[in-house]
Amino acid sequence: MFEVNGVYANRKGEYKVLEINPPKMRVRFTEDGSEAELKIELQARIWENIAAEYEARAASRSARAAKRGLSSNANHFIKIISVPAVDEMNFPGWPERVVMAPPAGSDVKLQSGDRLIFYALETQTFFAVATITGEPSEANPKEYFFTVPVETAEFYPIDIDAVSSKLDKGADIDSVELESQPRFKRLRLEAEAFFPINEDDFELLAEALTEVAEDEEEEEEEEEEYEEEDE
Repeated sequence: MFEVNGVYANRKGEYKVLEINPPKMRVRFTEDGSEAELKIELQARIWENIAAEYEARAASRSARAAKRGLSSNANHFIKIISVPAVDEMNFPGWPERVVMAPPAGSDVKLQSGDRLIFYALETQTFFAVATITGEPSEANPKEYFFTVPVETAEFYPIDIDAVSSKLDKGADIDSVELESQPRFKRLRLEAEAFFPINEDDFELLAEALTEVAEDEEEEEEEEEEYEEEDE
C-alpha cells in the first residue's frame, strides 16, 4: 500500500514516506517537519479509514441533496425527546423508527420528506438526524411505549441519517446558535414537541453532529497511535 516518497495522512496530519522497513516505516510530517517511525499495519488501517471518511462525507452530502430533491416542500424540525436513562439510546418510538405526530389542532403538520433533528432534554444535546420516509399510520401509543392519555395517534416512519454513539456525546446546546429559534436555549421544553427551524439551521446542526461522530473516531485512533509510540 505504501511507497517511498508517497504522501499519505493519519490523524496527526499529512506525511511523506522516507523509508520502508517492515513492520515499520519512517515518515516526515508536512506541517512541522518532524519524523517518526510508524507501524505499517496500523497506518494502513488509518489511511483506509480516512479515505472512507472522505467518500462517506461525499455520499452523505449527495444523500441529503437527494432527499431535499424528493420534496421541495420539506420542512425542518427539532424533535424533543426525554429518556428514562441517559446512558441508553432508548426512548418511545426509537427502536421502531417512528415519531408520533403532534396532536390534532397543533400548528405543526408533518409530511413525508420532512427532516428532523433529535434533542434530548436530560443531556441538552442534539444527537440524531432523521428523515420522515412515508405516510402516517394509526396505532395505540402504548404499542410504542408512549405514555399519553389517548387511545390512538398517528405515527410516521423515519430513517436515521446520522446519530452520535451516546446521548451525551451529541452536539451540546451551547455549541450552536440557531437563527430561526434564537431563544431555544431559554425555552421551557417538553418531550414530544416539534420546533420548526429553517434549512440553514438544520444543516448547521447536521454538520455539528457529523463533526462529533468524526471526533469520536479520531479519539479512538489517536489512542491506538499513542499505544504504538509507547512500544
